[in-house]
Amino acid sequence: MQVDFAFLCDAATESGGKLYALGVGIDRLQVTELPARQGRITVVVRLSFDAFEQGDRGFAIRVVGADGHALAGPIAGAIPVALPPGRAAAKANLLVELLSLEFTAAGPHEVTLAIDGEQAVSLPLEVAIARA
Repeated sequence: MQVDFAFLCDAATESGGKLYALGVGIDRLQVTELPARQGRITVVVRLSFDAFEQGDRGFAIRVVGADGHALAGPIAGAIPVALPPGRAAAKANLLVELLSLEFTAAGPHEVTLAIDGEQAVSLPLEVAIARA
């Protein structure tokens, strides 16, 4: 398995294997006070799988706070991997909405993705208090 790309954004959808995303590249949230609630952040990941990796692949997404404790997750599920006819590899798009995350501390946070129990992606998310 290989991660082709991964990012955080405001919203995303998929149609016919194509991805459509808004607000791509979130890596910093500016808040006016803590605790702060973020309505939605979408995790987008495209994965490539070899022929021997066909079948359901388990995934888990966690949001880890500045203190190292989980804010959300694990959000778990399965990615069905099937090889298209005549192809040596399969692609899979994973889109997961994280709703109503509550941040209680400023500092570095991260969104992690594990596939079959092994960490595949770590996306940084800085939470900063906006100064007037």
